Amino acid sequence: MAEWLAGGNMNEVERVGDTVLRTAGPWTPTIHRLLAHVRAAGVDWVPEPIGTTPDGREMLSFLEGTVPLYPLPEWVWADSVLVESARMLRQFHEATAGFPFEAAIWQLPARGPVEVVCHNDFAPHNLVFCDGRVVGAIDFDTCAPGPRLWDLAYLATRAVPLSRFNDAGARDGSDAIRRLRLLLAAYGSAESTGDLVDVAIERLDDLAAYSERKAVELARQPLAEHAAHYRLEAAHLRATMAEGP
Repeated sequence: MAEWLAGGNMNEVERVGDTVLRTAGPWTPTIHRLLAHVRAAGVDWVPEPIGTTPDGREMLSFLEGTVPLYPLPEWVWADSVLVESARMLRQFHEATAGFPFEAAIWQLPARGPVEVVCHNDFAPHNLVFCDGRVVGAIDFDTCAPGPRLWDLAYLATRAVPLSRFNDAGARDGSDAIRRLRLLLAAYGSAESTGDLVDVAIERLDDLAAYSERKAVELARQPLAEHAAHYRLEAAHLRATMAEGP
């Protein structure tokens, strides 16, 4: 039985039994090779690439569990979820070592300094949960080479969270700093919270510009609304946290 899955902004996603079908692109063979590479390195919580369908869609294994939709449920904000997410991101980054970039095609441009392959959308809305624990991640189609902090900073914006404009409820600045430190420690990063916030601002500006382009390209007005949201978030961080410790 086929089932259309909710939550995608850029792609239509259909579940058929134990598989997921998504619109493919020129980057799909690279992403499938990447998923096979990290699975071979022990990351078994990412989808298994299966191939393509006769109508040209990519086919991946379905990960059992719950992918939370907005507004995110309260249990997403547990410290344990933040720690698990950071550790899994580090595991994914480490597993990308040695992936051959030759002839690779990415949907997003590489960003220097290239240290790992970034997921580029590693956040609660792309994580799979079971009984309140993170058990997997999805939506790897925007992966591209880049610095570790590029991925970690985006996770911070969504999972700490860093902005008053998200739907996580009111959280004071002291808790945000504490959770930033928790995130950095769980990942194993020596960067400061100030460094992380600076990159988060850059990341939000970049995401706003990308969403604006896609809104026009795909004729999807909600993406333009998302872009405005990201710019508000970046402005909020500049005004309140850019000089943080």
